[in-house]
Amino acid sequence: MKYLYTLLIILFSLPVFAQSGNVQGSITTTSGLPIPKATVKLLNTNLGSTTDDQGKYAISHLETGDYTISISALGYASQLKSFTIKKGQTLNLDFKLAESSQQLNEVTVSSEKRQESVQNIPAAITSLDAKQIRDYHLWDITNLTAIAPNLFVIEHGNSTSSNFFNIRGVMGFSSEQAVATYVDGVYQSDYFSAPPLFNDIQSIEVLRGPQGTLYGRNAYGGVVNITTRQPGNTPMGYAEATFGNYGQQRYTVGLSGPVIKDRLFASGSFTYNHRGSIYYNEFTHSGYDRREDYNGNFSLRYLPSANWSLALNAKTESDNDRGSFPWVTSIDDVFSKPYQVNSNNTNVERRNNLNTSLAANYYGKDFNFTSVSSYTNFHIWYEGPGVDYDFSPLDALSTAPDTRQQVYAQELRFSSPSASQSKLKWVGGAYGFMENLKVTTPTFYGPDYVQFDPASGAPFTTIDHSRGTNKGYAFFGQATYSLTGKLDFTAGIRYDVENRGLNDYSDYQKDPNPPVLLSPAHDYGATFHAVTPKFVLSYKLQDNMLLYGSYARGFRAGGLNTNAPTPAQVPYQPEHSDNYEIGWKNMLFNNKLKLNLTAFYLEQHNQQISTAMDGVNTLILNVGEMHNKGVELEVTALPVKGLQIDWNASYSHARYTSLLLYDATVGAVVNYKGDQPINTPPVTSMLAAQYTYDFSGSKQKLAAYVRGEYRYIDKFYFDFVNGLSQPACSLFNAKAGITTKNYELNFWARNIFDKKYVAYGSFGTFLLGAPETYGITLIAKF
Repeated sequence: MKYLYTLLIILFSLPVFAQSGNVQGSITTTSGLPIPKATVKLLNTNLGSTTDDQGKYAISHLETGDYTISISALGYASQLKSFTIKKGQTLNLDFKLAESSQQLNEVTVSSEKRQESVQNIPAAITSLDAKQIRDYHLWDITNLTAIAPNLFVIEHGNSTSSNFFNIRGVMGFSSEQAVATYVDGVYQSDYFSAPPLFNDIQSIEVLRGPQGTLYGRNAYGGVVNITTRQPGNTPMGYAEATFGNYGQQRYTVGLSGPVIKDRLFASGSFTYNHRGSIYYNEFTHSGYDRREDYNGNFSLRYLPSANWSLALNAKTESDNDRGSFPWVTSIDDVFSKPYQVNSNNTNVERRNNLNTSLAANYYGKDFNFTSVSSYTNFHIWYEGPGVDYDFSPLDALSTAPDTRQQVYAQELRFSSPSASQSKLKWVGGAYGFMENLKVTTPTFYGPDYVQFDPASGAPFTTIDHSRGTNKGYAFFGQATYSLTGKLDFTAGIRYDVENRGLNDYSDYQKDPNPPVLLSPAHDYGATFHAVTPKFVLSYKLQDNMLLYGSYARGFRAGGLNTNAPTPAQVPYQPEHSDNYEIGWKNMLFNNKLKLNLTAFYLEQHNQQISTAMDGVNTLILNVGEMHNKGVELEVTALPVKGLQIDWNASYSHARYTSLLLYDATVGAVVNYKGDQPINTPPVTSMLAAQYTYDFSGSKQKLAAYVRGEYRYIDKFYFDFVNGLSQPACSLFNAKAGITTKNYELNFWARNIFDKKYVAYGSFGTFLLGAPETYGITLIAKF
């Protein structure tokens, strides 16, 4: 692969175009004082600068064309500005930055595969920068519920990794995600393979609605883009320590800076997280659970020329979580005996995850080029007898699946040049992947199992072995044409092909005898196709006001039923979603108010649900049709100096238009048309307010702040028949602290009124959400 990149660099660098323009200027405060060490960058290029002690900057050797410049500095609101460079021109651009307590940031995202202002993109996108991630005290994806409208995180089971997303009522019920997760441009293939611990995160983007055209498989509910901090010319570092109740300890250190100025940059960060027992085990009369996690994030960035950049990223994570899945069988027991289990198993979940990627970017006169090569090695397993599935002190039933997954992926992308003055902006490319999956699942039938089945011959073990190979490729393209100076039309399409193969057999073992074959090996296979178009019409009413309407389609990959009684029932087909959306995006009152409003209508077709049409053979079948319509609101305001208010709210009316499930009470298939999808609260809301007081004249930039958060989650159901539910509940968080130029000390608390609520329920298993937690965090920056 390195030889390919070397050849491409040589070929693309042979033409030496005349660099003819320059941009320069000064960055000052609103009162005219220079701002040193401000970051100046031209979007979608390698070009940038840092201001000197007088606040001066200069960027030279620019091709003629249109550019967007980004200005940012610690403690000040970032700005974006578009400009045009002509041949031989030296353009002077001066900026006055307001304090971040007086003006909102102009946020840049890369959701459309290029850097641009989030307010200029005709789509429903919520973006969190590094400061907001700290302010919300976001440590993992569990805390993202309601951070964006219609975003709900299902807390599957008290371990670091067992969480997944639901956006606009669209979530997964089989082995594939419904919301695609990307980390530094790399798709995370498995349900739980996305790094759950947030370590040195630069931004989180939540794209609501199908994103199949640019993101492909499993982006049919939306996309969560996680971007880690990349190194640059400015040396920096930090250390963070947190101590809290339940034995909480969390330590993070990070370093970043140049190895060779303007050429080679490196960064590394490491997080250790430990939390003691929340749950009490009645059987052992001791604590039941514990989390212990390690996470590393390392980056190298190399600029061989002004046109080329290479970025090598490696992320590794190791989790050792005791007491995963502390489920109880009754929703009444969840509340009558909160955070208690009665189990003879330790339920230790182990998880190792390695993500590596090499990204190459070329910024040329005629086109831009991007290559992303990635490798993921994911392993999750359970120690000893694994997860207790009789939910009691009996040694009756447990299982310990061991899953190993390797994924190789490659994306090649071409796009219109950064400085293009054409009315047409375009991107197109190809994507391919190969996934190898090995799953070994022993199911232990202990000596107490005879209480349930006296003729079973327990104790014994059955062991299921499966090996899967999944390959796919896709071609995609999207173009935006400026019909007038204010009216744009976007069209895109993607074609995906996916081939799945699986070999499966099972053994029977009764100690002390060796395993014997229980069921012979079978080979299964299927090929799936998907076409996902997108159309958008957007109109810029004013420079800071955008109106748009869009249609988009997404799909979730199909799969294989290895226990199907007939060959025709082996494959289950992909799901599809069609989304119709209108949006209104505003930045008002000199960037003191952001107001975004979205209305959508979503149709989910061929939903994959595990059911038994005959009451005997449980299969994943395409039996659901769901429609959802709703509105979403995002508001950020700075009403007075130092006070920032953020409010996200959503309302949705999601109902099945068809849902064919087997009902054992009547012995027939019943259509549950009109029922509400599970884990889909009609109303969610997050209101956050933070007041910061700056001590003017302080050489150390001393400031104090206080913050409160109110999260509301409406009633939602745990089963398709809408029998069991979690009533509407409200959760409150608080935080207060002091900051200086190099230090921060804060006190935080989550769920401060210790609200008891059910976070997960399914098939007779229930789990409480996290109780009140609190602690203290010290941060040092250097």
